[in-house]
Amino acid sequence: MSRSRGGELRLAATLAAMTAVAAGAVVAAPGRVAALLEASARALRSRRTKRKPVRVYMDGCFDLAHFGHANALRQAKACGDTLVVGLIPDAEVLRCKGPPVLREAERRAVIASVKWVDEIIENVPYDLTPEFCETLYSKHGIDFIVHGDDPCLLPDGTDAYDAPKRAGRFRMIKRTEGVSTTDIVNRVLRAAASDERREKKKTKRDDTSDDDDVAADDDATTSSRHSPQNRFLATTRRIAQFSGGGRAPQPGQRVVYAHGAFDLFNAGHVRLLREAKKMGDFLLVGVHDDQAARRGRGAAYPVLALQERALGVMACRHVDDVIVGAPGEVTRDLIATFDVQTVVAEREDENRTTDDEFQANAASRLLDDAPAGPTRETDDETRSMSHAGSRDPNGLAKTLGLFREVPRLSSHGASGADGLTSSEIVRRVAAARAAYEARNARKNQSEARYYEQKSNRTIELARET
Repeated sequence: MSRSRGGELRLAATLAAMTAVAAGAVVAAPGRVAALLEASARALRSRRTKRKPVRVYMDGCFDLAHFGHANALRQAKACGDTLVVGLIPDAEVLRCKGPPVLREAERRAVIASVKWVDEIIENVPYDLTPEFCETLYSKHGIDFIVHGDDPCLLPDGTDAYDAPKRAGRFRMIKRTEGVSTTDIVNRVLRAAASDERREKKKTKRDDTSDDDDVAADDDATTSSRHSPQNRFLATTRRIAQFSGGGRAPQPGQRVVYAHGAFDLFNAGHVRLLREAKKMGDFLLVGVHDDQAARRGRGAAYPVLALQERALGVMACRHVDDVIVGAPGEVTRDLIATFDVQTVVAEREDENRTTDDEFQANAASRLLDDAPAGPTRETDDETRSMSHAGSRDPNGLAKTLGLFREVPRLSSHGASGADGLTSSEIVRRVAAARAAYEARNARKNQSEARYYEQKSNRTIELARET
């Protein structure tokens, strides 16, 4: 029995004995009994608060951080009290896994925004040597090192987590099935190919046969994106784990509504949500449904499906609640239902709504739903869809004076991480297609082996909710 556990049991036994003694004197001195019980309770509470917090460590590349990474961090936090994340630098990622899509600062920005992460250690080695493990234990006060139930091998084929396992300081969590960085890179490659076909279509718009070929290619892309390889299945339990059950704004709180596709959740999205939260007290985020997210982007978009994108947003510490499958445009009903006082949108290049037919239909819906006699509200909404900002999904919010803009940043230089966009991620992968295809060919084999050999015996560890 541990010393702290034994001490608590002794204190509890003492409290019980004191309670029994006090009970015999309750008639003669009730005030003394109450004071005695309160003093004993204070001693017990003090003893418990002095327990050393359990510090757990999880490392990773966290390239193209997705909800699988977030779920691993959530489970790791449940293994202790404080979660310390080790971020592997670019050079180590390149040495052991191949070229990362995102730079270290970009990867760090997303991991720092995950609500279960307490601390980050940078520049950690990919190899968990006994010497580095001792540094974690002695310098950073780490009690346990956490990793998923999927095998993690070093370049020489040995177990990367052999040292903490031998020391009895290893904790295993369940891998989140249905998603991986490899799978997402494959999807990005398909999106990049779709972009190339769309560009080809624009330059040969008068060639009908070519248009037909492009349309067929896009249909094939859509079919392949929803192939059985996309194994993710959302459950209400998983949504509750990420959202914490959600919460409502308190009376008097200013509600800010930010909306967009939030595809390939990245450092630019983190900045947008962080700045939006500063504009009020309660940040409500609308994650567009797949149809709205696809408008003007092509059949291969969004790269991530609705539930995947929504979970990524739910994991962000700046977000209070999420509308899963929000409409592409801000409506009067949405503003009134959620008492929205400020509207902020995802960056223009990420929130493309250039589909003329959609915009025309949106304006028609507003007119069709209007009462027989024109009202001020109807005029406001119609103007927001028909004047110079007719193609703007935030037109109504602007007309009502609710829209606030987060300035765009460059994706280069010192502010590069904050200026990152999903489009930039796709461009990077397309520019190095051969390297990523070679890396993914190797990774796809190990992914297939994992799914063939996986067992249901591993469970998510203690303190799961």
